[in-house]
Amino acid sequence: MSMIIFGSLLLLFLIFIYPLMDIKYTKPLKERKDSQSRVSFYKFAIYSEWLIVAVIFLFIMFSTTTFKGIGLTLPDGHVSQTLGMFVGFIVGVLLLVFVLMRIPAYKKYQNSQMSEIDYLIPTSKLDKKWAALAAVTAGVCEEIIYRGFVIEYLSNLPFILNPMYILVLSALIFGFAHIYQGWKGFLLTGIVGYAMARIYFSTGSLIFPILLHSLIDLRSFLFTKLPEEANLETTKQM
Repeated sequence: MSMIIFGSLLLLFLIFIYPLMDIKYTKPLKERKDSQSRVSFYKFAIYSEWLIVAVIFLFIMFSTTTFKGIGLTLPDGHVSQTLGMFVGFIVGVLLLVFVLMRIPAYKKYQNSQMSEIDYLIPTSKLDKKWAALAAVTAGVCEEIIYRGFVIEYLSNLPFILNPMYILVLSALIFGFAHIYQGWKGFLLTGIVGYAMARIYFSTGSLIFPILLHSLIDLRSFLFTKLPEEANLETTKQM
């Protein structure tokens, strides 16, 4: 099966079917906001994304497409330079997150931003375990799917697309995959998708997008308090 045929089928699935499956799993969660529904959604996200990645890998093994072609390679440059970039990137992001989460105004802003998708925020130890797995899965799998494979597909169409159009299209497809979060979620994730695509284009590797994506999701799921939790903490401190 050629890249065009397989990529087109996968793209149709990602745009017209997968978002509907997300909506199906989040509907009872939005209504109940209970731990059982939340864990069910996390499990669905984890299993489905790894399954899609497995299908992509299987296609690559039996086609002319390479793993390097979808970004599964070290960043461009010398090994020592790559390691330096890797360490510097991780330290910089961790320091930024640590500093920002110490600022009350930012914590309040972050909590308000998450209020619209509070049904996704874990509220128990079991929730947090599955949320962490879901965050790492999203970081790895969504970068492989929406940055690595989708960009490779768009770059190999019968007609030539301007790289900027490829970046924007991949970001829109990624944003639409999160339409279950509403139009605000679509726009925000689309912007994040565009930023990740820019990093991927700059380095030629998915390593940094995967790490950054995982850290963003871990921060959102595990370090954001629900409004009632934030109020309770404030009351205790008074």
